[in-house]
Amino acid sequence: MDIRRSKEDAATKGFHSVVLTLQNVDRTAKILTDIFGYKLLKQEGNRYRFVTDANATANIVDIVEEPNGNPGFNAGGTNHHVAFRAKDDNIMMEFREKVKSSGLSITEKIDRNYFYSLYFREPGGVLFEIASDNPGFGVDEPVSELGMHLKLPPQYESNRSRIEEWLPVIHQ
Repeated sequence: MDIRRSKEDAATKGFHSVVLTLQNVDRTAKILTDIFGYKLLKQEGNRYRFVTDANATANIVDIVEEPNGNPGFNAGGTNHHVAFRAKDDNIMMEFREKVKSSGLSITEKIDRNYFYSLYFREPGGVLFEIASDNPGFGVDEPVSELGMHLKLPPQYESNRSRIEEWLPVIHQ
């Protein structure tokens, strides 16, 4: 039996879920339901599971309510933010208006070269990102060559030789 796997079989295709541990579930749940369209699927003790059918992957958000828990801080082993995907920057900007209308502060549209982003801190303190699919990773190289060349944002191009020195050589 041949147990070798193709790149496609081994590739990350999505996340099962994200878990937010918060002191209070209510206001964050309202963001998930009213802005992002999630629905409460079930509650088991202090765990609340929210789901969406808007996509097949990364469609579960669990909130664990710990009223006496301490707020987290960014350090090794923690996540900086949770990203939500929008088909394009027009839809992303519609989400921006929903966030603003809810009374939360949100960034202006940020150009990340391959996609656009918005950031806001939800009421429980977690940084949320809304990121567009466009313009996509094919803007500066053919899709067939993705991952074969080091691509750097303009602000890091002056450090290219130093960055390349530290990268491991990958043999195919």
